Amino acid sequence: MARKEVAQYFDDLSGTPLDVNEVNVVRFALDGTDYIIDLSAENAEKFREMFRPYLAVARKHAAPVSGRRNSGAARNSKAREIRQWALDQGKDIALRGKIPSEVIEAYNQSHL
Repeated sequence: MARKEVAQYFDDLSGTPLDVNEVNVVRFALDGTDYIIDLSAENAEKFREMFRPYLAVARKHAAPVSGRRNSGAARNSKAREIRQWALDQGKDIALRGKIPSEVIEAYNQSHL
């Protein structure tokens, strides 16, 4: 037996059924909360019209930029130092990848 599921869209304000091509997804934020509402073209225009006086005098607020991330160069230079020390000590260690914890512990003990 075949099965067919059909998605039906509705205007969130009026409850009127909408064709998939008639749905206007409106995103907005107020007091730090983001919202999404599905509206007909007519209600989407009314919604935007309602905000126009406020938008005309409002300031745009850019999203905060997260703190600067380390590139890993500092970590990598320490890893290179540990790896070189291990090689100088005659330890069998790969040139890439995770450094075994016992090698790191031995390095730390020798550099107290």
